Amino acid sequence: MIPPRPEPSPDPALDALMDSASPERLRGALPTVRRLTALGETVAQRVHARIGGIEAGKASAPTQMTVVATRLLTALINHEYQHDQWIGEVRTGHLGHVLPTDPDSDQVRRIDGYLVLHPYE
Repeated sequence: MIPPRPEPSPDPALDALMDSASPERLRGALPTVRRLTALGETVAQRVHARIGGIEAGKASAPTQMTVVATRLLTALINHEYQHDQWIGEVRTGHLGHVLPTDPDSDQVRRIDGYLVLHPYE
C-alpha cells in the first residue's frame, strides 16, 4: 500500500516563483526552459507513479482513490490548459500569431474563456 505522506517540492527554489498569492515583482527571476522542463518531468513522473499505484490497488480504498485520481488528473490537465490560454493570449496580442482551433471533442469545452476538460456528465 502507498503510505500517505506529503510530497516534497520538486524544486524548492522555484516555490516562491510559483506562488501566485505573491506579487509578481517579489517572486524572483524566471527559470530557464531547461529547468522548467525538468520540473514538469518530475511532476509528471510523480503523478504517473501515484496514479499507477492506485490503479494497481496499492492504496487504501483503491476504488475511491480511483475517483479521486481521475478528478486530480482532470484538474492538472485544466491547469495546464490555463497556461496554454495565457501563452496563446501573449502570442496573439503581442506577436500576432493565430491561435489554433479548439480540440474537436465532446469532453473539452470553453468555460469563462478557458478550455476545460469536462468529462463528467
